[in-house]
Amino acid sequence: MPITICTPELRAPRLTTAAVAVTVAIVTLAGCGTSADEARGSGSSDTSQRPAVSKAAPTDSSESRSGQAAELISWALDVTFGQEYLVATRRTKTEGTTVLRSAVVGDRAECEARSRKGKASLDFVVTASALYSRGSEEALRMSPEAEEDPVRVEVMADRWVKRNASAYEVMREMCESNAQRTWLEKRMPSLDQLAGQTPTQRPGMVQGQPATTFTYRREGGTLEFHIAAEGTPFLLRVTHSEKDLDESFSGFGKPFRVATPQGAVSELQMTLEVLAAQ
Repeated sequence: MPITICTPELRAPRLTTAAVAVTVAIVTLAGCGTSADEARGSGSSDTSQRPAVSKAAPTDSSESRSGQAAELISWALDVTFGQEYLVATRRTKTEGTTVLRSAVVGDRAECEARSRKGKASLDFVVTASALYSRGSEEALRMSPEAEEDPVRVEVMADRWVKRNASAYEVMREMCESNAQRTWLEKRMPSLDQLAGQTPTQRPGMVQGQPATTFTYRREGGTLEFHIAAEGTPFLLRVTHSEKDLDESFSGFGKPFRVATPQGAVSELQMTLEVLAAQ
């Protein structure tokens, strides 16, 4: 996956540029290209009338089985991303591991994100009105400006900084459930394509829960969906080797509070501290 920053605002101001190699894992969670207004407006599908897969009549038709599998996957996406509270854990070979806890209640979307790759770490907190970031020394040293301004790394390492308004406008999108869903769906075949292919199906355990795994053998690699087999059919995990995709979901509907980090300083204050230390 190429390193891409969605908007130029995230590259400025210079004194608050985070480690690009780590930041990309967070930025991609925003589902770049899907606006917050679009995410709020689209909403999730009505799942109340969908039949449980366990009630579906058995059939020997491969076409019927493929359609039923795609319908269940669609249902799992709806109920998973329709939760007010959700935890998503994304693992990639290039960016490491990112955990996003999102709370979407009414018109308010807040979240926390933690990205780790080796010793490098980058944290974000998005409240209803502000964005805060914190980078480890290892992460900040990946920044292009670190070599020419090493004092910046020493002053900023492991400290929370309240980011400017433009950065907040960009990063708040990662809290939107539909933005997260859009990001995922862009990295998997469409449901219409899945409905045209019959997957293998097997029972198992995922995250300590009984699950049904649907495996699609595709030219570029294996695509698997792990769906809860008991109760609500939440999407527990999806992997796609061709897209370096491995994402799992948990904490369905379990409330948590997004709190403003204590001791956070403004970008201006951080700039003044860096200048005073030089």
